[in-house]
Amino acid sequence: MNAGMKNLLNVLSKFLCLGMDLDEVLLRATWNPARAIHREELGHLSPGAVADIALLRLTKGSFGYVDAGGNKITGHRKLEAELTLRAGKVVWDLNGLTAKPYPISAR
Repeated sequence: MNAGMKNLLNVLSKFLCLGMDLDEVLLRATWNPARAIHREELGHLSPGAVADIALLRLTKGSFGYVDAGGNKITGHRKLEAELTLRAGKVVWDLNGLTAKPYPISAR
């Protein structure tokens, strides 16, 4: 976990740091790989497509990114997962975006 590729969002954030446009980063992580493996039914949100959705937050700040050689670059944007749906069902909800509010009695 401390090497250059911690997870996909870390790698995508590195590409943002290197100056790639957000739309291009997302395209290269969704539609392009789906086409490469001949699974054109994946990687897009067209009508009739399976509802596999990752809701990402683009966080601004100061973030360090390490490459395979142990070198660091500093970026000012980072992608973070907020919510994931698989076939239309919530499978990851970091901050309870889809949860019902806890009932607090009036005092």
